[in-house]
Amino acid sequence: MFKRLLLLLILLHAAGALAEDSAAPSPDMLVKQVVDEVLSSIKQNREITHDQTKMNDLVEAKVFSHFDFSRLTRLTVGGKYWADATPQEQLQLIGEFHTFLTHVFSDVIAQYTDQTIFFIPFRMQPEAQDATVKTVVLDPRDESTQLDYKLEKTDSGWLIYDVDIDNMSLIRIYHSNFSNELQNGGVPNLVSVLHKKNLEVESARHG
Repeated sequence: MFKRLLLLLILLHAAGALAEDSAAPSPDMLVKQVVDEVLSSIKQNREITHDQTKMNDLVEAKVFSHFDFSRLTRLTVGGKYWADATPQEQLQLIGEFHTFLTHVFSDVIAQYTDQTIFFIPFRMQPEAQDATVKTVVLDPRDESTQLDYKLEKTDSGWLIYDVDIDNMSLIRIYHSNFSNELQNGGVPNLVSVLHKKNLEVESARHG
């Protein structure tokens, strides 16, 4: 179920070509750009889905380059655990969580078939620093799913920091998944657990 939700999160079909603009894209155009570039890469070379290294590179270049992993990680663990961690532990957690999600996303992207996305008309106040891009995903084999992308405005442009999947936040999903590790040792324990999981994945794929 969780992998299906992530599949709908990433692998969607954006209708229409993107307009060329030298300025930083608006939130809705950024989401369309991410989706379009990922799907174009896969459609041009389906063999890439069988190469884990290339899939990881695709995720890094086309998807995660538009994510704010610092905010995503901080909100996932919660203010208390984040504040109790040292700056070094915080950086370690961001890195391990990033690597963990890279493995998950690359696996999911490789399963893309023919989902279609519709973008709900986007509205935002000119001075807004936070925005939500609402979409509806149609799957010929399943019911529709609503995805709401949450973005923040930064000095380098708009960045994605969370996604709601039928009102189920990605941040809340992982906060729940990590609750035992956090309760039993805070951020250092979660870093250790994620590091072990990442090593196991790498070993399984290259062993």
